[in-house]
Amino acid sequence: MNGFEAYQTYLAVTNHFRKKNYDYFRYNGKMKVSETSYLSRKDRWTFEKVAKRFDREDFVKYLVSNILDDSENMWIGSMMNGKGEILYKKYVKNLESLTYNYKEDLETIYDFESRFDKIFTSEKGHPLLFRLYLRKKIHINTCVILNDLVDYARLWRKQDDMMLNNFLNLLDKYPKFLYSYTNIDKAKYKKLTLEVFNEQ
Repeated sequence: MNGFEAYQTYLAVTNHFRKKNYDYFRYNGKMKVSETSYLSRKDRWTFEKVAKRFDREDFVKYLVSNILDDSENMWIGSMMNGKGEILYKKYVKNLESLTYNYKEDLETIYDFESRFDKIFTSEKGHPLLFRLYLRKKIHINTCVILNDLVDYARLWRKQDDMMLNNFLNLLDKYPKFLYSYTNIDKAKYKKLTLEVFNEQ
């Protein structure tokens, strides 16, 4: 990967999250962009450094890990720093121990609410699952898997809430990346969920 290819990858990943009509996987991470526009960018040296350090797959993971932390700020300059590195390492570690982390997150949720159906609803304010995600008590990977199991996003879409809508956008756009990194056996995760919430 050279600097220009790193720039193309950056645009493809960020546009996947920003634009409804662009899908990174459908277009195989390709974007129409001219090398001339790349060469005129003030931050192109950042992409040159990225190209020396990462292969394409790892750079995509790096970008995704940073976008998941702050989907409002996708400027490359704000990602390539110490915080960005920490986010990337934590993200990779979470993927490597996904099943363990999922179960840990379920136990955290259970400590707040033992009735499974109640974690997705709220009489007042945001649902518990969303509040725990915002407080970084649980990982978005757990939210994605739970949504695949019970489709709680269908209920949340009915609410007119900007914070929830931003999260739902991530929930729409992110899973393809997660599933490209790891094989998720729904039956196994369903069993784990039932074990924690004692609903066999």
